[in-house]
Amino acid sequence: MSRNEDLEKTQIGEFLTHSAGGQRSGGGRHPRLARFIRMYLERFKRPEPISFSQAFSQVSRILVIPERGVTGALFAVPTLRAMRRGFPNGKIAVLVHDEDKDLLEGSVEVDRVIGYNLPRGIKRYSALLALAKRFKSYRLDLAIILDREFDLERVFLCYLTGAPVRAGLQSDESHPFLNLEVSRNVSGSTRAQLGIEIARVMGIDVTGLHLSWRIPERERRLAEQLIHFRKPREDELLIGFDPGPGRGGTSISVSQQAKLLDRLCLDFRGRAILLTAPGHHELMGRLESKLSRDPIVVQQRRMRDVVSLLNQCDLFVAGNTDLVYFAIAMNVPTVSLMTPPEMEEEAFPASEYLAVVELTPGARFPIEDFMERTQSVLLKGAPKEKA
Repeated sequence: MSRNEDLEKTQIGEFLTHSAGGQRSGGGRHPRLARFIRMYLERFKRPEPISFSQAFSQVSRILVIPERGVTGALFAVPTLRAMRRGFPNGKIAVLVHDEDKDLLEGSVEVDRVIGYNLPRGIKRYSALLALAKRFKSYRLDLAIILDREFDLERVFLCYLTGAPVRAGLQSDESHPFLNLEVSRNVSGSTRAQLGIEIARVMGIDVTGLHLSWRIPERERRLAEQLIHFRKPREDELLIGFDPGPGRGGTSISVSQQAKLLDRLCLDFRGRAILLTAPGHHELMGRLESKLSRDPIVVQQRRMRDVVSLLNQCDLFVAGNTDLVYFAIAMNVPTVSLMTPPEMEEEAFPASEYLAVVELTPGARFPIEDFMERTQSVLLKGAPKEKA
């Protein structure tokens, strides 16, 4: 082993030890570390100059790295579609945490779903090196990271792909981890826009690309059958409800949720189905015990099961949860309950099937406003064919 290779392993090992707590290790929190890694790479790992026009003409293997979490998979889909349009014969892979793999497996836009997990402590170092070895075997031509904030560990992961072209959002710390950067002033209001802008810079036609989610036909039929055998009346609306806390941590009490859901089912002749992330099943059980009428109960082992059932709903109600974004992407009429700070921070894709009801902490629940907005989205009617 050369002295430079030995130094590289030692210093990268120190970097991983510092960021091994599993928290975001962004440039804002570790600016010195980010500068150190950058200076080291620029000194000892100088990349060969490349011609982007030539590089883009020879792309055959692409890796897309979504943001963390289940909505990261959702907002990566327009990018995957753009890559498929730009490189119809290319092999497209997506890198997600193991627990999110099922959301993208079977997608027509993806040839390979790569799952990974980085443990805490010293094992994190060996796991990352093993992942880098896997990347090397794929011989990637292009890697795209869709993070909206600089995260040292994440951009370093993109660097380790070994792809000649590594694309992402521009920041003060992103070079040399990334060598194709798009401006932070990305047009559009949704997280899906970053990857579309990267594709546009690469010369790909991005017209008509928008946020939508397709349920594989087999799973769609299974969800349809599960609902059919539990809701024999055709004239009943299927009302989905997520009792989980919003992305900002806010939620109404379980008792208030039960009153709200009972009122919805009574006024709109509906049958409730409780849908939430697998980690909130205990909360779902508490709500179920307080409802006047038993909801439809279908086992939901994976997030993909939840999303498939959500696709069958005639109406969906939730706080600012991950499932709201999937409902919007599938054109399910949706009412989201949000506090003013959440309304300022979140930018939903434009949808005529979405209504937002503002919740003021300490104030009474605006039931009449809620019912009026619910009526409005229902009157618009869902499309004849869901995604």
